[in-house]
Amino acid sequence: MNVLTIAGTGTNFSLRLKFARAAGVSTQMKFELLTGKRALGTAYSRDYTEWAESLLYEDVDSENVAILASMGCERDPDSEEIEKYFLKSIRDLDLTLPSEKDGLRRYAKALCEQIVSGDLEPEKGVSILETFYSRSDYEAIYSIWDELSEDLWMVSDRDGCIFNTGLSTENKNEYIKGVAAQFIELLEMQLPERFFQLSACPACGHIGESESEVIDKPWLPDKLFRLIYNRGQTQRAICSRCKRPFPNNMSDYEGRKQYLSSKC
Repeated sequence: MNVLTIAGTGTNFSLRLKFARAAGVSTQMKFELLTGKRALGTAYSRDYTEWAESLLYEDVDSENVAILASMGCERDPDSEEIEKYFLKSIRDLDLTLPSEKDGLRRYAKALCEQIVSGDLEPEKGVSILETFYSRSDYEAIYSIWDELSEDLWMVSDRDGCIFNTGLSTENKNEYIKGVAAQFIELLEMQLPERFFQLSACPACGHIGESESEVIDKPWLPDKLFRLIYNRGQTQRAICSRCKRPFPNNMSDYEGRKQYLSSKC
């Protein structure tokens, strides 16, 4: 293993720094990004070594960090050794490894911040964030990205979408940035337990669970309709206050926008 020279009990920091600079590795890898990738199951050996190397740029003086950084020179570093020195490094730095749930949330927020700032290409960001839904055991908040990913495919393939009102091929990058900025706000709020069952009515401003209205021969009893047509009657969602059809639900960017505005 290519480990930097350690004299006695102290680490030769100048050699470590020279090594890190020679490696030409970005210093932007942050702890929350690394632990987020770890929670998502997409952290590879190079992610750990690049993180350690970035710390050397910041004059972090830790023998374990230096050893972890040096493993970046190996063609096929041992994953157990990577894990060993990563855990030692975070102890040296007095960092706490977050739970998988917290790690995912921090990573999602960091990715959204990168999308908003322009440091991460919007569609690439969506391709990462859509995987959070299944990885989180289908935590509802991440369905936003799963549904946006589906709508991006639909507007490209069929010129229409289901969940995101106003999304088009022309505005998709700015639209994704808007969703990312909105998602950061949602992560920082205590949302109602049934948040995604709520709807926002653009007509009367009411926010609450919608009602259903039968529009397929409503005068005909349901059992008789099923007997005649061998199917159920068509229904549509309506606002529970003003009865306007199709209020925006919280799967829709516009519905969430109205919800957030009501909390200001």
